[in-house]
Amino acid sequence: MTQTGSSADPQPVTRTFAMSDVGRQFREVAEEAESGDTFYDTLIIGGGAAGAGVLRDLASRGNASAILVDRGPFGGETSSKTGKAIHPGIRYLRMAFHRLLLAFRLRSDPKIKQTFAQNLRGAWLDLKLVWCGTRERKILIETTRDTVEEIPNIVFVLPDSPEKKWAVFFGISLYDLFTTVWAWGSLAPRFSRVKLFFNRRALDRELPHLAEGDLLGGIRYWDGKANNDKILVVKAIRDAYHRGTRAHPIRAMSHVEVEGYEWRPDQGGYFLVTLVRRFPDDTLPERVSVRARTITNAAGPWVDQARNRTAQPDGKQSVVYSRGSHLEATNQFIHQSLSENPSLQVGLVPLNAERQHYLRPFQQHGMWYIQCTTTDRAHTDPDRVVPTEDEIEELLHSYNHLVDSRWRIDRRDIFNVFCGIRPLASTDGGQIAVQDISRMFRINTRPCGGVVYDLINVKLTEFRWAGREVGNLIAGELRRRGLARLNRSTTHRLPFLAVTGEERFAVGRADHQRGDRDFVRAKVAHHVAHQAASDYQDYLLNTGAVRDAVVFDMDGLCQLDLDVLDLILDEMARLLRWTDHERRRQWEAFREVYTRNMTYTVLGQRVREHEPATLRLRPAAAAGME
Repeated sequence: MTQTGSSADPQPVTRTFAMSDVGRQFREVAEEAESGDTFYDTLIIGGGAAGAGVLRDLASRGNASAILVDRGPFGGETSSKTGKAIHPGIRYLRMAFHRLLLAFRLRSDPKIKQTFAQNLRGAWLDLKLVWCGTRERKILIETTRDTVEEIPNIVFVLPDSPEKKWAVFFGISLYDLFTTVWAWGSLAPRFSRVKLFFNRRALDRELPHLAEGDLLGGIRYWDGKANNDKILVVKAIRDAYHRGTRAHPIRAMSHVEVEGYEWRPDQGGYFLVTLVRRFPDDTLPERVSVRARTITNAAGPWVDQARNRTAQPDGKQSVVYSRGSHLEATNQFIHQSLSENPSLQVGLVPLNAERQHYLRPFQQHGMWYIQCTTTDRAHTDPDRVVPTEDEIEELLHSYNHLVDSRWRIDRRDIFNVFCGIRPLASTDGGQIAVQDISRMFRINTRPCGGVVYDLINVKLTEFRWAGREVGNLIAGELRRRGLARLNRSTTHRLPFLAVTGEERFAVGRADHQRGDRDFVRAKVAHHVAHQAASDYQDYLLNTGAVRDAVVFDMDGLCQLDLDVLDLILDEMARLLRWTDHERRRQWEAFREVYTRNMTYTVLGQRVREHEPATLRLRPAAAAGME
């Protein structure tokens, strides 16, 4: 068993975090069920950012036990489909002041129909979110070993922007002041880093690639970004798992689903939870039972479905959905220009009258590209989230409107499109509009014999904070019932445990060995062994490995090297011992998702028509007869 870790861990962890570990844990849980004497302090449903935060918080206490399960790969849904921003949110600060003005009838907004008290409470929650989110950004930058870093952004004021130029300058200066106060509070002196651009000429001197247009001015500020959102979540879960001990186990199992739970009042009271294995292994039982003192429901968009998997469901709807779409595009000119000129590596944030857009350059896997992100469109079905053509067109227009002709992108430059949804806390049976809801996360406590904690609307930035809040609630519940006294949380200063050899494959390394087949194989092996990679589609699209296949043709346009996609498929099949049937299933799952999302682009058709060489060797019917 590896060391449990402290504020300084000099030796990197050598243990694996792989599907083989999931199988071993499932076997151990089955053995615990037979003995009947193992009780976890909580069982966490959902391996996204919210669940990761709770698991790591309990692991940091040193004397807590927890088990986390996810029906798919860790971070494979909402938490891997974000804009990768680690930020308190300038728009939440704007909404706080907007709600204050609405509360005192100094402004009207027909889209927000709330009472004085509701607007006042919403303003307080949004201010709290920004203030504490500033702290969370600082903690993540300091503790995640370069998985989170700073990035400059410029907000552009347009003639139709919802706020005047002076108001934008004041608001973002206040936003930066919060960062300065937190820095000085931890004895790390920092002075204001905002830069004001009072007119178009000042902006042109800073960013010569801007288009001729109607910009009134702008302001530069610094925020945070995750090199990769899914990898941040996986590392948080892995860190917690490696800190577990025999006396206080911390378990994390992907491809394991909660089938149901029931409350048992004996032995101090516990939930008997039935888990179903969703990964193939004939040597293991299909179902096992786990005893947990509490349940933490961090199932994201499926929080209501997960809570109601009991004999007495409450049937309540506690969330509504807000969606955002993202496209990623590059070409040889953009890649080379951003590589050679650091002053251009700045996020562009036009302050639009309607939906907010974030247009950020990212450097991942040795390649520079532009990610364009939208916010806040109402959504209904969490199981079907597909980008639409008008959203792609909206993003292309938003970016191209700001930059000159050399920098503009079109559908030929897009190599990835995806769409994510956020479950927003609603007490109005789902009837409330997304504009009316504060983005502050919520913890709903549901008594049903024992206590179920529903964790709703946790942004990537706040996952540590939300995890600590739930950890404190669990500690209080166990203390009230006389079952245990948990130690205090230490995640505010606890660095993520390093893994041997991990730096070589860091997403943000500028010296990433693009085009090197041996490097690609070694990286796949690392992800399989240390980041629980077990799904081809998830690995390519959610960890960003599809960028290893992005190349430029003779005209400098974006293309995909399909041989690299085949190589990754073959390597994962070899390491995970997939049958020919499973290999084909994995390829077809990737092709279905990728081509569906890329319907309105050019590269999607190439993948749709491709068949890997190893699959052509054996027809689908023969593979399925194994």
